[in-house]
Amino acid sequence: MSNGSRIIESMKEAVAIARGEIPAESYNVHIPERVDVASIRRQLGLTQASFAASFGLSLYTLRNWEQGKRQPEPAARAYLKVIEKAPETVRSVLAGIATE
Repeated sequence: MSNGSRIIESMKEAVAIARGEIPAESYNVHIPERVDVASIRRQLGLTQASFAASFGLSLYTLRNWEQGKRQPEPAARAYLKVIEKAPETVRSVLAGIATE
């Protein structure tokens, strides 16, 4: 299984856990209560618009997260942590490029 496939499967599991479809206790998963979205974006050297476009996020939603008007849901927080740790893999998966 390629890295891209593993990430997709992991994200599906994270979403299922966040929705309560799979009990989180059955996995060694930690979804943080808060994620510093602006810090992740700045770490990657991207503007809000380019970050949103690169990772399939709404610019409006991203701005609300960064301004503290809204907090990302658990699935979004998990996705943001994956972006933080493996941004190029996420980009490749979203672009449909197989990664090994």
